[in-house]
Amino acid sequence: MIGEACGICQNENIDTNCSICIRCVELTEESKWAPSLPLEVHQRMASVLGGPVRSLKKRWGNLERFMNHTPDVDWARLDASDQDPVRHSPFPEEEESIFIEKLEKRSGYSGYEKERLEEGFVMWDGTLLAFIDGRMSIDGRVHEARIPIEQYLLLLMNPEERKGWDLVKLFLALSGLYQTLDPRGRPQRYLQRFHRLFGQIERQLLTPFEVFVQTSFLLDQNERRKKKPLYPDGPDWSSHLMDRMSGRRPRQRMKFARRFLREQEHRAIPPSRWPWVQRWIDLGEPVTHANVSFPFMVNAKGNLCFRTLTRNGSVRRAQIPFLPALLAGLISWGSSPHASKEGEWLIATQMNWTAPYEDAETTDLPFRRSMQFLRGVLQQFPNDTWVHQDRMLVRGMLGHFYEVRIARGAHNAPFKIHGVGKTTTHPHSICIHTGKYHKDIPIGDTIAIVILSLLSDVTTAKRVNSLQMHLMTQPPIGSAQKETGANPEDFYRQGGIKHRFHLHRLFLDEGEEEKPISFSSLKLMTDEEIVADWKRRPLRDASYGIPGHLNPAFDFEFDDDQILEGDYYRHRQHQQPIIHRWQQIRENIVENPPFPNEEEPREPRQDDQFYRWYRTMPLVWEALSLQPIGHQVELGGVRGMFRMQGCRLRLTIRSAQEEDALRRILEILGYRHARYRQLNQVFIRRDFPIADPRQALRELMEPMTEEFGFANIDDYVLRFIEVGRPPDRMPEVDARLHANMVDFY
Repeated sequence: MIGEACGICQNENIDTNCSICIRCVELTEESKWAPSLPLEVHQRMASVLGGPVRSLKKRWGNLERFMNHTPDVDWARLDASDQDPVRHSPFPEEEESIFIEKLEKRSGYSGYEKERLEEGFVMWDGTLLAFIDGRMSIDGRVHEARIPIEQYLLLLMNPEERKGWDLVKLFLALSGLYQTLDPRGRPQRYLQRFHRLFGQIERQLLTPFEVFVQTSFLLDQNERRKKKPLYPDGPDWSSHLMDRMSGRRPRQRMKFARRFLREQEHRAIPPSRWPWVQRWIDLGEPVTHANVSFPFMVNAKGNLCFRTLTRNGSVRRAQIPFLPALLAGLISWGSSPHASKEGEWLIATQMNWTAPYEDAETTDLPFRRSMQFLRGVLQQFPNDTWVHQDRMLVRGMLGHFYEVRIARGAHNAPFKIHGVGKTTTHPHSICIHTGKYHKDIPIGDTIAIVILSLLSDVTTAKRVNSLQMHLMTQPPIGSAQKETGANPEDFYRQGGIKHRFHLHRLFLDEGEEEKPISFSSLKLMTDEEIVADWKRRPLRDASYGIPGHLNPAFDFEFDDDQILEGDYYRHRQHQQPIIHRWQQIRENIVENPPFPNEEEPREPRQDDQFYRWYRTMPLVWEALSLQPIGHQVELGGVRGMFRMQGCRLRLTIRSAQEEDALRRILEILGYRHARYRQLNQVFIRRDFPIADPRQALRELMEPMTEEFGFANIDDYVLRFIEVGRPPDRMPEVDARLHANMVDFY
């Protein structure tokens, strides 16, 4: 049962709090956005954005007026406010209006319009700004960065909005605001294609230091291109920094930034006309605000967006209007350090975007009630739950024991669950989370639900694969719950044969046969022994020194001749060297593979929905997403064929449900029904994918959880690649997307 009385969860009249409540308070504070941001900064930005009632257009307008006529905006202005930055447009006046209408409707370009864009715009200083194959070219030099090209063109072809602004500077600095650039010339689009093919989607999460270096580098290079260096005698510090950061992984970039600031190298940066550079020069102690999402990103439709915090704690993306003053101010704020006034303003804008920030106390009434509910759950089961400091021990129905720790776990959940063995606590946690953690649910309610789920672990395991695997591979170490009447021997009896715990078969000696386990030989521990030993165990996560301890299958003993986990390897060393043993295991697997020979033809399983949605449908999704606008797809009925124009991938439609699912996938990716061809339906890609294709895919697969027994839909959804705007032409694809998966009867 739970320990001493507490001022939060039980008695509000005393000053002391129990360790569970203290840890919950700490974890709740850690999960907040920028908890160290001063309250007056929040109040200032809430006032700037327009108070509690404001439309999206009004918010952006208020923010633009706040930035206007400040150094954060003036760096992008021309000398004259009425000067037109575009000297010559490749489009005649009558064609320009038609092209603008196409851009607004996102109906695509014609071949003639692409030629005009490749011809380019002549800017005020003679710079030739062209757009070739979705990329920006400046004086013949192709800029490999991803750009929101439609938004660029709409601003470039707006005579009123563009007056008085150096659009080349704006476009260059903007491209360094939301993505990692490589000055060595490796195009990011090829790297992204590689990641898509192998399911390794790398999110672009930049730090203010990276943005500062990239925007300064792009603008300095532009000045040198015009043979107008800012300071002719000064070193090219931005190029030097970009070379030092090039090729590093995100974590290495963060370490480099910390070392750069710690060693005071930023003090040697020469003065610059870019306002954010001086803020880094004057930076005293670096500050990083916790849990703040990087503000800028380009969504699947190719629009520049701003990440904001909603009232319930989730993140929402707001499309940024292409107003030159607003863009210049956001570039300057995003390139400034967190410790500067402008960096704090940017974070406060994210946090106060939807509603004014409220400095609510962690120990408010809902939090107190949730902790009281948790205490009530623990007191209701005094014989099956124990508390030691900030850890809780829970007994399952069959006699399995689980340790629940209040810590940041998988899916950002506020808990970690570890199985408790006879000799040690398992290093790897058990994930029972669905991936749908709601921040508006108090932490006490969440922990209480976890406790109740583990108390009825046999029932919970029917819906959670990881818990089911734990029950089937780990025998109980203590007695079963008394109230439930659960019998472990009945649970593990399968077809008249007692359960064998197959994870140990690999380690049997040659000629040794696997025998059924008798539960009477397990020598169950008493509750007092389990609790006393558990309290003495250190807190460790996958940090065991001996490799064998990473395998939780050796937490129990079979008989007197076999040993506990802690003595496993020492025991094996007396018999034969462990390295030699592992070589034997490896050779046995190579000579006698436990997998079927893939070269042998096998008849497809009609009921293999796991393979269908884990392997086949992700390939169909990827092939459909790579087809450009105008490409066709032919969809037959049940027992008919599904084929597409861009590649030779084809498969048999096995059921009406599968036909409906393919129809929905086509709708998600922007395909529209065009006509019938010999009783087959022809779909043509007419549009971009919908706003949130991954959420739509999740909703599509949700009914399969009960019908096919899919435990966690997110495991399947992750197999489907992220989709963006359709390519201009069908790219070259590998053999996977040319496979013939037609069933032969």
